[in-house]
Parts: sequence; structure tokens; C-alpha cells
Amino acid sequence: MWSEERGAGLPLDLVVASDRLPLLAAQGVTWQVLVADIDAVAADEHARLAQPAVADKGGDWFAEYRDYKAITTHLEELTALAPGLVSMQAIGNSLENRPLWALKFGGSAPGSTKMMVNGTQHAREWIAAMTTTCVADRLIRGYATDPAIRDFVDHTELWVVPVVNPDGYQYSWSTNRYWRKNKRDNHGVDLNRNFDLAFGGAGSSGLKAAENYRGPSAFSEPESAAIRDLMLREKFALSIDFHAYSQLLLYPWSYSSKPAKDRDKLAAIGDRMASAMYATHQVSYKLISGVELYPASGSLMDWAYGEAGALAYTIELRPKGPGGRAGFVLPPSEIRPTCDEGLAAVLELRRSYR
Repeated sequence: MWSEERGAGLPLDLVVASDRLPLLAAQGVTWQVLVADIDAVAADEHARLAQPAVADKGGDWFAEYRDYKAITTHLEELTALAPGLVSMQAIGNSLENRPLWALKFGGSAPGSTKMMVNGTQHAREWIAAMTTTCVADRLIRGYATDPAIRDFVDHTELWVVPVVNPDGYQYSWSTNRYWRKNKRDNHGVDLNRNFDLAFGGAGSSGLKAAENYRGPSAFSEPESAAIRDLMLREKFALSIDFHAYSQLLLYPWSYSSKPAKDRDKLAAIGDRMASAMYATHQVSYKLISGVELYPASGSLMDWAYGEAGALAYTIELRPKGPGGRAGFVLPPSEIRPTCDEGLAAVLELRRSYR
């Protein structure tokens, strides 16, 4: 099941073997084929990325998707562009010993607000890796000329972690485009079910083969533990966790239908974030609490809010589903407009928090 938005009366994006479609029809289930062969779509993308011209794309780094190594190199280049503005550091290592790289920005003004932006807990969500990297790029390149960006950087100590799941992300490039989890043994763990607020509850699975396998214990995975340690050390006031897909803006709780203590504040700020995102390209992001989407226990968003004390949001980026025919394989032409929306959300969250 690929749909993020689920509920009574809503269509679902499901992946099924083609020879099972007659069985659905026999059971009276109505369906429409969105993508006839997802493996062919992934193969076409792989072939496109293998072309020599892809590496340059006319000098536009965001004209195409980039793997973990390329993102690491780009973060190094961004740091070299503005060494007084940003620094790069590893906040931990993955199971396969890849660094979880973070860029730390600004915060030069007294009383600066601390904020974390991260992406790619789920390996196949490539647009999340590109959007978080692009947000960092925009902040650096726009600092000298854009007053809103300068004000944001000066008054915000921002940490950007573009790829929380580097092993899974690289595996989705090399082997299985639709891989979701990290690379624990042969089965992987869903990092966004591995946090210890409501760990093991609804919306997570104890089955290793399940896409939402939570792991043997909370923070059993070095990747989720690295985010935990960073958040506890830095005491962030604000947090955005980028995912894909469905064009949704979520606030706590995901594990419970009980309203969060700051529910009205979270919803009001979220509404302003959704409006700011819409203003960039007139693309709508639906604002709901996480549990209205579906129950999910052990998520970063809930833990960041409930345990680390941050006003925390999850943003499901483009495309919108159902009908999001590209699904996880989003055309590269969507990278820059999706980045515009992501940056707008980041800036508005900080602006509304004041």
C-alpha cells in the first residue's frame, strides 16, 4: 500500500501483481491502473540516470536526482561557499558506517531559535533528500540578496539532515528502487517506527518482513539514535520531517486520537505553513493531525513533540495521491518546485513561532 492518505471513501494506491487483478474484479472491487509496471518505471529512471549527460544537466544540480555520494559532495561544496555561515558535521553513522551528515546554519543573533529539518528516513522517498538539500542550498545562496532568508538564518540555529537513512537510500539506487527501511540484516527496520514514544503501538509491526517493522526495541537502530541524540543535545524548538508522497502537512499526534496539548497552536501554525506552500505554485497541501492519516506509533514527529519538546511537523511532499501516478518516481522537473514549497514551509514555521 503506497497511499499515505487513507480512510473511508478514499481510493488507495496499491501495488498488486497483474495476474491478481481478475481476483479483485471477481470480488467486486473497482480499480483503475495508474502505473502498468512499476518495475519498468524504475528501470526507465535508472537508465536515464546512467546517461553521462545527467551528471551535468547544464550546471543545474537540482535538475536531476542525486545519490548519497553526490549529496555528500554537494554539502561539502555548500560549506566551502560560506564557511562563516554554515558548518558540516556527522551526527552519527549508519549500520554500514555511512555518516549521517548535517549542515548547521546561522543563529548569530542573541536568542536565536533552534530548529531541525530532516528527510529520507524512508529510502525510496528521493524527493525528500533533494528538497532538504535544496533548502540548505537556497539558504546559503540567498543569504546575501534575500532579506527574508538573511533574517531567518541570522535568527535561527538550523540543523539540516538531508539523508537520515543513507544505507537504505543507496540501496534504493543500486538494487531496489522501492526499498523503504534501513539495512538491518536482510529485512530492515522502519526508522519512523523506531522512536520510543508509543513504541510498538498501532501502525507499527513486529514482523520483520513488514514495511513498517519497528525493530526489536526503541532506538535499536543507529540512525534513529543519532537523531535522538542530536535533538536531546540541541533542544530544538521546531522540527520538520520531510517524506513523500501525498501533499500533506501533519502535526501530532500520530499514535493517538487524543488531542495534543498544543493542538490549536500546532494547527494554526500548520495552516499558515500550508498557505505559504500554496502561494509558491498554487499546489495544495492538506493539513491534518497524523492520526487522521492513519495510526503510526514510534514516529519521529510524535517523539520530537512529546519527548524532545519541539513543535514538530511531518510534510508529505509531491505528488498527490491517489492519482499521483508518478508515486515515488517523481519526474526531476518536480524537484525545484517541490523545493520552493519545502523552503516556504521552513521559513513560515520560524516566522509563525515568534
